[in-house]
Amino acid sequence: MYDQQWQPYTPVDSVPPPLAQTRAFPQVPPAPPPAWPYPAPDSPGFGWAGQPAAGSALAVTLRYSPLALLLGLFTPVLAVDGQQVRAGWKRPIVVPLAPGRHHVHVHVPYLLPRRIGKADLDVTVLPGQTTPLEYRAPTIAYLRGALGAPPQKYPGTAATIVLLIFTVLLAFCAVGNAIVAASAETRSVPSWTPTPVRTIPSLPPLSGSGSGSGSGSSADSRPELRDGATARKVAGPSFGAAEKTATMRFPGWPFAFRTPATWGCLGAKVDLADAKAYICADATNPSSDKRVGVLLRACAPPCDEEQTARLTTEWFSAEPESVDATTNLLEAAEDGGYQMEMDHFFGGPPLKWQVGVAGTAPAKSRAEVQKIANDILTQTS
Repeated sequence: MYDQQWQPYTPVDSVPPPLAQTRAFPQVPPAPPPAWPYPAPDSPGFGWAGQPAAGSALAVTLRYSPLALLLGLFTPVLAVDGQQVRAGWKRPIVVPLAPGRHHVHVHVPYLLPRRIGKADLDVTVLPGQTTPLEYRAPTIAYLRGALGAPPQKYPGTAATIVLLIFTVLLAFCAVGNAIVAASAETRSVPSWTPTPVRTIPSLPPLSGSGSGSGSGSSADSRPELRDGATARKVAGPSFGAAEKTATMRFPGWPFAFRTPATWGCLGAKVDLADAKAYICADATNPSSDKRVGVLLRACAPPCDEEQTARLTTEWFSAEPESVDATTNLLEAAEDGGYQMEMDHFFGGPPLKWQVGVAGTAPAKSRAEVQKIANDILTQTS
């Protein structure tokens, strides 16, 4: 490395040579340590991102409405300061955080749109405290979610309830129309028999030489109400002067009579010889138990006491009570129901016709049956 060879040193006078004078450097004081950029550990508010203070946290509860059960199939997304946190429904999600201001974001992944119920909130977390938050997903996909201090409300609840009610009403109307249409197609004329033991054969034509008054002599003519007829009754009330009624005028019959305004009559069959019959019911509720059957048949001459007794026996289902020489009545009320049977002989003299009435109704509606029977008696007396 060097060309010069080292030679042993031989002192001349045994005095060592003077040391070469060294250069002195000034001493530089050490630099002060850098200032600590964060609060001291024992100062209020100690903590920073990634270094949460003891007890400082954010508790977020995510909920969906019972009206939006489909949302339970999707896992909500929760992010704090841009960092996603594992989340779930209906349980508090505790996120340890440093005291200070933080940004919270929530949304729900969905089918269409891809994200629904977005909600963002800046929240301040205090030292040593857990700050509660509640998120509620909307009931309508295109609304924002509600995020804040509990409790929150589900956005869109009122509109959803209105839509549900409207849908239920539409479904109810559709079902009702279907039922009405089906019943209209299958509805048949109700059959009637005065007693359970009687059958209903085909109806023979009305026989007899004529009616008790000129208005009913033709088979195609329709009778009229008798003005000024003396009111009679066998049971219960009669129609009032101001009461709304409907007039029943059957072709070829020698009398007309009144029913309540909502009633109507249809032809019926009964197993008695030489008889014509109609059954009347409340048209507003034809399936109810309110019904009145009216029968008319000729009383063959001489139509004496023996003849009328035979016809009466054929008509009634049990022994009736005699009201007068030409009228008989049978009433019964049991199990909340009312039943009436009546017959009356009229025309002439001599007597020519037997009219029979058989009515049933709930006990509370018996007056309607009684009014019809009383009006028939009045018009044929």
